[in-house]
Amino acid sequence: KRAILSQERNEIDATINRLDQALSEMNTNTALPLVAAIEAQPSLFQHFVSFQGTVKTLQNVLVYPEMPGILKSIAVYQGQRVKKNDLMARLDDGGLAAQLEQAKSQLGLAKTIFERQDRLWKQEIGSEMQYLQAKTNFESAQSAVAAIEMQYNKSFVRAPFDGLVDQVFKEPGVFVSPGQGAELFRILNLDEVYVEVDVPETHVTSVAKGTKATVHLDALATEIEAEVSERSIVINPSNRSFKIKVALPNKEGAIKPNLTATVLLNDYTKEDAIMVLQSIVSENAEGQQYCFVLRADGETYYAERRIVQTGKTQDDFMEILSGIQSGELLITEGAKKVTDGQQVQFISQ
Repeated sequence: KRAILSQERNEIDATINRLDQALSEMNTNTALPLVAAIEAQPSLFQHFVSFQGTVKTLQNVLVYPEMPGILKSIAVYQGQRVKKNDLMARLDDGGLAAQLEQAKSQLGLAKTIFERQDRLWKQEIGSEMQYLQAKTNFESAQSAVAAIEMQYNKSFVRAPFDGLVDQVFKEPGVFVSPGQGAELFRILNLDEVYVEVDVPETHVTSVAKGTKATVHLDALATEIEAEVSERSIVINPSNRSFKIKVALPNKEGAIKPNLTATVLLNDYTKEDAIMVLQSIVSENAEGQQYCFVLRADGETYYAERRIVQTGKTQDDFMEILSGIQSGELLITEGAKKVTDGQQVQFISQ
């Protein structure tokens, strides 16, 4: 078997030698490095910076009782949509309902007496003191009813706005009172949500209200085109950043508070930027960046090194601010094998 393979190898080597000889006779530029190039053309360049943010809602509140008492009933359930002022729960009023009825009866009597005394006063019958006393009693009765009614209404817990009942914390029968730990419900309005992001102060001049943004919600496999809706004017001294808000449409209610979001902010745009692959840009010993262009002399091509000033980068591309003109041929392949002024063989564009 070894002898057979050795013979095959000798035959292949002989064939390769004949091919090399034929190729050398056909190509007179075998000593020249082969390069490929592309024409530099201005194009739209949009630079994005990426930050992590958290979804929040404009209305996300805990609902507390306004008076102490036994929680008699709960009128809503978790996940229920409610309208503003809808009844959510009821507390034991501690006899306020009876007091209110009594106060209303007294108000009715005071009103009747005042109206009768008012008619007599207009007919110049009776004393001014009797009229004023009846008026005072009527007004006092009105105030008493209003005060008891206001206190009685506190036994009814109502929705502060249109929204969704996110959590129900208490069960009927427990004693509750205003204060920390006595929250009854959490209610959200999912119609208006936003992503809050801490942006480093280095971007304070490039990120403003109206800046375009792309929001990625990985948990929902969703990408949303939006813009910065609010920007703080104060720099946080603890982390040297400022806050921005990116408003998101949420008509279906799929976007939930506290979801993690990746926000891409368009901090720089140029209509006619010269973009090149980062891989063709090199750096010399002096720290200058350069790339090679093709210079044509008739049908002969030469590599010419150009010192360039670079700008921002995006993915695999880099912006060239100066050193390259529109229409020039940039060497893309073979650039690492040429030197300044060297003749090259241009094989493709």
